[in-house]
Amino acid sequence: MFFRHRAMSIAPIAGFWRAAVFGVILAGASLLGGCATQSQRAADMGSGAALSTSETAVLKRVQLRLELAEGYYQRGQFTVALEEVNKALAEKSDFVPAYTMRALIYSALNDSDKANANYREALRLSPNNPDALHNYGWFLCQQRRYPESFVQFNKALSIQNYRYPVRTYLALGVCQYRAGDWAASDLTLKKGFALDPSNPALSTNLAVVLNRLGKPKEALFYIARVNSSQYASAQSLWVGILIARKAGNAVDAAQWTNQLEQRYPDSREAIAAQQGRFDDSALLH
Repeated sequence: MFFRHRAMSIAPIAGFWRAAVFGVILAGASLLGGCATQSQRAADMGSGAALSTSETAVLKRVQLRLELAEGYYQRGQFTVALEEVNKALAEKSDFVPAYTMRALIYSALNDSDKANANYREALRLSPNNPDALHNYGWFLCQQRRYPESFVQFNKALSIQNYRYPVRTYLALGVCQYRAGDWAASDLTLKKGFALDPSNPALSTNLAVVLNRLGKPKEALFYIARVNSSQYASAQSLWVGILIARKAGNAVDAAQWTNQLEQRYPDSREAIAAQQGRFDDSALLH
């Protein structure tokens, strides 16, 4: 029952929470749910050595291919996206972001073996690439290979000057929750929250974890931050209603129920509220 918002455009894909963990994640979020996209990080693509004019031209072409692939991927045109990635790798076979992009595509095509192989190749070429580590960690989490996923996330977080620790704390916290370690998930998500208190994904997921830990009043603090902001959604309001009812806070429960029914009258959450189905677990998946 982790939630994701659609209000932002993830990221990075770069920031993770824009296309990432908002919405009911335990049932499985789109990878951009935990993922970093590839096309925007030229600085992460090579050794840092100066490039010749011809190498620069190749890199620009390859980056363009990857941007096209990313666009096709986000529109669900996976076969076309794969063609663009393969063209990029034909020009530059050591282009690490292309391997992680190809892994994302193979995951979407339900070919986990090829996805795994591409992540492994990316990390063979660049063992300390935080984006590859993060994305591979998310892939392993989706495969329920939780201990292995934790290793990848922690490696990413250990990299000095890592630019996007918040998205990795978020992904790690979600995976710890999925693995049943709610206490660890609480601690991890709070580390992310300390870095970015305005991140609605962290607040929403923290609320879910704390409620599961039997701390509805503390959970109420975090979900209220979301529901009083522009990022409130039918799902976040529903979570808030459930938590408020559990905490014995009739005022917030009534306020969010009214907000849910007014703003999202056709949502399944609003319909459930109207019917009094506050114990319907299907709405948390």
